[in-house]
Amino acid sequence: MKVACIQMNISLCSKKENLERALSLAEEAVSKEAELLAFPEVFSTGFCYDRIVEVAETVSGSTIGALCDFSKEHQCILAGSMIEQREGSEFSSEMNIPPQFNLGFCIESGKLVGIHRKTQLYGLEKEHFALGEDIHPIRLKKYGLSMGLMVCNEIRYPEVSRKLALEGADFLVSASDMPDFYIYPWRIMSLSRAIENQLLHIACNRAGNDRFSTYAGKSFIADGWGRILAEAGKEECVLIGEIDLEKAKEIRQTGSIIEDRRPEIY
Repeated sequence: MKVACIQMNISLCSKKENLERALSLAEEAVSKEAELLAFPEVFSTGFCYDRIVEVAETVSGSTIGALCDFSKEHQCILAGSMIEQREGSEFSSEMNIPPQFNLGFCIESGKLVGIHRKTQLYGLEKEHFALGEDIHPIRLKKYGLSMGLMVCNEIRYPEVSRKLALEGADFLVSASDMPDFYIYPWRIMSLSRAIENQLLHIACNRAGNDRFSTYAGKSFIADGWGRILAEAGKEECVLIGEIDLEKAKEIRQTGSIIEDRRPEIY
């Protein structure tokens, strides 16, 4: 199975431009037979705090709609993160909670099959996003797999990927917006999440720069032993990697890391 990281530059607050660029790169990925494509965190807008109300969308909005159309046309799986506007029934201004989420999404064959609202916020995110409250794998029909989707800062917390593993995730996907000064810790933590759970990890980071920082890219695809199967440089690119699902299953069944845990003493 071929998978792809869409390591793109993101123009702050330029939703139409970013979506067009993302779909152009996605076309390149599927032309190389990629079946699962991962986008960076908040790929369509960046952290557009100044205009967050304007750029936020519900899951029935135009961004997810365009991704669903692409996924249906190419019969592929898309995963990433965007700024979500909470539905009116979910939000009350009297609660003093931001009306937006950092939303992880998964689309398969034209349908939104799962969402994951970011549970571990960082820095200014805490002022602009509400906290997600659930961590569960997303079930895919193709190959009968379950995806463990994480959004950027969640990689810092081993508990997130471990819960996904305990609930049956077959592989991990992370969507990140990680700046260059933190790229080495990000890499180590991302590989650690793969090794400690014996799961493939498709780790997609952004490239380029904005007024906040410069981004080092370095997206990679690693197996459950932490071996790098494919890795990008710092420039915008489409990273293609081939994953062997049978070997991935064998790695998960090697040893008894999950079974030998002793949560009663932790």
